[in-house]
Amino acid sequence: MLNVTFRLVIILLIISIASSLYYIYQTRLYDIRANRKNSISYLNHTELKYILQWTRRFSAPFDYLEEGNSVFIKHNCKYTNCFVTDDRNYFLDLKDFQAIAFNGRDLDMWSFQLPQERTPEQKYVFGAMESPDFFPACNEYLDGFFNWTWSYKLDSDFQWGYITIYDLEDNLIGPAIDMKWIENMKPVDNALKTKLDSKSKAVAWFVSHCHTKRGREDFVEDLGKELDKFGWSIDVYGKCGTLSCPFKRGKSCYKMLENDYYFYLSFENSFAEDYVTEKLLTALNNYAVPVVYGDADYSRFLPEGSYLNAIELGPRRLAELMDEIILNKTLYYNFFKWRNHYKYKSADHVNACRLCEQLNNDKKMKNRTVWSVFREWWNGKRYIENCF
Repeated sequence: MLNVTFRLVIILLIISIASSLYYIYQTRLYDIRANRKNSISYLNHTELKYILQWTRRFSAPFDYLEEGNSVFIKHNCKYTNCFVTDDRNYFLDLKDFQAIAFNGRDLDMWSFQLPQERTPEQKYVFGAMESPDFFPACNEYLDGFFNWTWSYKLDSDFQWGYITIYDLEDNLIGPAIDMKWIENMKPVDNALKTKLDSKSKAVAWFVSHCHTKRGREDFVEDLGKELDKFGWSIDVYGKCGTLSCPFKRGKSCYKMLENDYYFYLSFENSFAEDYVTEKLLTALNNYAVPVVYGDADYSRFLPEGSYLNAIELGPRRLAELMDEIILNKTLYYNFFKWRNHYKYKSADHVNACRLCEQLNNDKKMKNRTVWSVFREWWNGKRYIENCF
C-alpha cells in the first residue's frame, strides 16, 4: 500500500511540475509575442501578415528582411503590415502563418525537415539570388512544393534581382522579358563627350573570385593576349590580379574607372538564365562600356549598342572591336546614348516591398497555384549537368 501511495505522489508531482513548466512556457511565449506586437509600427492599419523564414537567414534575400516589419518601413513600402520571423514556435500551429519562405541555398533538406502540414491558403515561397550553378534544386519533392517564386529570374512570381531600369521620369520599366527599348536614341551631348575624352586605358576588372565553374578567368587570359597585339592590356584589380584598390576605398576605385577606362569586364562567375548581377552596374554607373559574359539574354537588360557580348564575339574579335572603338571617338560615344533615356539603379529598395505587396493582394492569395515543374524551371538547361 505504501508503495502505491508513493508512486501516486511521484506521478502527481511529475504532473504538477510539468503543468507548471507548461504554464511558465506559455506565459513567457505570450509575453514575447505581446512585446513583439507592441513594437510593430506600420502605416496602414490593416491585419498583420505573418511570414516564417523556415530556412537560415544568412544570405539574400532573407538576410535583408530582418525581424518584424522594420524592412518594409525602412524602404517606404506601400504595405508595411507584414511581420517576418524565423521563430518556428511563434505560433502553436504553423498553419497560422500566411507565408513560409525557403532560401534557395538550403534546398538540400530531407523531407522530414520540412513543415508537415499546410493549408491551401498558405503560400510557400522560394527565394534565391544565387544561381543554380551553385545551388541547384534536385530533390523530387520540390516539384509542386512552392506556390510562389521570388528570385532574379524575370518570370518569377515577383522578382528579387540585382538591378532596376528606370526612364528619366523615374518610372520603373525593367528589366523585363520583352523590353521595349527606344530605337532612335538621342546622341550624347558635348559635356558627356568631354568627360569620355579623358580616358586613356582599355579595360579594368575588379575581381576576387579567381577560379570559376564557367572559366571566365581563362577567357580573360585569352583576351589579354589578343589585346596585347594592339598595345592594350587588361588591368585586373583584387586578389586575382597584380593591382589593388581596397574595398574601403570603393568610391575612389569607381572614380578611377570613370576617369580612366574605356571598358569594364562585367563577367559573371556562373551561368544561368537572367542571372545578371551588380557587376553590370559597376560599368554602367561609372561611364565604362560593359563587356558582358554570362548566359542571360542581355537584350532584357541593355539596349542594343550599349555593350559588347564576350561570348558571342570571342577573344580575338572582341579585342579587334575594342581597339577599333577606342580609336574612333564617335563609335565610343554611341555606346552612351542610353543615358539620354534610362537610369540604372540597385534593386534593393524595390525587392524588399514585393513580398508584402503580394500578401496584401487578395486575388493573389486566393489563387491556388503551384510550380509543378519547379526543378526544370529553376535549373534550366543545366538541370542534368547540375543534378546528376
